[in-house]
Parts: sequence; structure tokens; C-alpha cells
Amino acid sequence: MKKLKTFTLYIPILLLALILTSCEEDNEKPQDVDVFLGCCSEDPVYGDNVDNLDQSINGEISVSDILTPNGDGMNDLFGITNIENYSNHSITIYNSEDELVFESNNYVSGFNSEGDFFPNGEQTQSGITTYTDGTYKYKLVIEDEQTFYKSGTFCLFTNNPPVEQQNFSECLDLGEFDQILTGY
Repeated sequence: MKKLKTFTLYIPILLLALILTSCEEDNEKPQDVDVFLGCCSEDPVYGDNVDNLDQSINGEISVSDILTPNGDGMNDLFGITNIENYSNHSITIYNSEDELVFESNNYVSGFNSEGDFFPNGEQTQSGITTYTDGTYKYKLVIEDEQTFYKSGTFCLFTNNPPVEQQNFSECLDLGEFDQILTGY
């Protein structure tokens, strides 16, 4: 009985302490979200990558990991090297919330080619008007007699915020020149 009285004495004290600690104002500033988190990662996003495709005939497939769509001809489009040599392919691109923003079964890697390309919005000095800066995810599937499946991430960057506040060194190949990334 004595234990029960002691226990009932502590219950109001515990409740009061809980109320006081949970009702305090949260003076912490919300942390900024890094929209480029995961950018240029080599890790697959949607399951394991599969490469059963003989790429010695039609060329090796490689995917760009950074876009700077400012009209200077460097990294303006999401590049998939040699994709036009593989007729049965599909590419899907998602934003950071996994919302589908682009898909194609007729992807090309240049403006002068017949077919689809990303980003496909109005290109201005400050970037593409229909897409926000940040990390995007992709799925590339090629199905001929063999299968190629690759998923990953890439960055879309239009110099907002300025490049000085970002670190894209892991995205650039040694010796690659892109005015928006290097500042030159």
C-alpha cells in the first residue's frame, strides 16, 4: 500500500514535467535541405544495375552526372553516350520526390538529333524554366537479345545558389571545362 501511495505521488510530477518540456518553443532554425544531396553518386537508386549487354559492337553506354543548361554547349543536356545505337531503350527521370518528370523510348544525346532529350524546357541564361535545381534520379533500360539496366542520380545546376556555395568536384572529369561550374 505504501508503494502505491508513493507511485501516485510521482504521477502528477511526471505529468507536469512532460507538459513543461513538450510545450517549450522550438528556437532551433530549420536546417536547410541540400537539394544536391546524392548528386553524382555511383550508387544505383532503383535496385541493382544489370549489364548483360555486349557493348563492344554499338559502343559503351555512359550516363552524364551533371547538367548545367545555360546554352554554352557544355553539359546542357542529360547525356547518354551511344544511346542512339540501341533502338530498344527507355529512359525515365524523376525529381527528388520520386515524381516522374520525363520519359522517352526515343532518347537522343543532342539538340541536333531527331528524338527526345532532357531537359526539354525553355533554355535561358539562368537555366531551364520548367525544372528546379537539384538531384534527379534516372532509370535506363535497354532490351535487345541481352539486358542493360542502370539507375542513378545526376544534378541539374543553373548557378542558383552560386557555384562557390556548392562542391561539384566529384561530378567533373579531370580536365573537363564547364563555365558555370568552374567560373571561367
